[in-house]
Amino acid sequence: METYQVLTGQRRRIRRGIAVMAIIGALVVAAFVFSMNVGYTPLTPVEVITTLFGMGTDKQSLVLFEFRLPRIVIAILAGAGLAVSGCILQGVSRNALADPGILGINAGAGLFVMLVVSLFPSLPIGSIFLLPLLALLGSGLAALLVYAFAYKRHEGISPTRLVLAGIAVAAGINAAMIVLTLRLNPENISSSRHGSPGAYGDRTGNTCLRFFRGSVCFFRTFTARRARSTC
Repeated sequence: METYQVLTGQRRRIRRGIAVMAIIGALVVAAFVFSMNVGYTPLTPVEVITTLFGMGTDKQSLVLFEFRLPRIVIAILAGAGLAVSGCILQGVSRNALADPGILGINAGAGLFVMLVVSLFPSLPIGSIFLLPLLALLGSGLAALLVYAFAYKRHEGISPTRLVLAGIAVAAGINAAMIVLTLRLNPENISSSRHGSPGAYGDRTGNTCLRFFRGSVCFFRTFTARRARSTC
């Protein structure tokens, strides 16, 4: 009887998970279609369909293929990456509220980019290769700092200490970013915003393709290591 109840509960959770994922997928598709139609240059659904099949005007092709589609795809991929990272942090910290923003990882990436901009203003900070490396290095340093504050000898890492340390580090990093923002000139501020979450306004199709390739390589590497660890 107890085994039957356990199996019934598992089936209900699986069905609920499938239903939630189906609803989220439908909302993503709806947002994708809606985003192709709205903007500074509005396009009707008929114009979007004709442009996708190569029968639109040069202006419509430019707007759809060079501006909207790359940014929409990058926004979806970036959102999926943030969702996966949040899921991992929630599992590690055993806290349903944990995410890269609360633990200061996002702030660490932005702060490191701003520091590089302020110290080396001549660097091509908008480079597709340099910017991710700087953000990755900054987020890694922030994660190490949070780990160092949350670690306690003979006890290890406590989920509660990890979240509290992350909140404290995020507050300190955000304060440092405000100070740097006041000291930077407008041009450097505009460049440093490329490292902040949600900055995908100037992304093109080439950027989208490279971002997608990087995401696929990372996913394949992660799954390969996961498969070797379970063997």
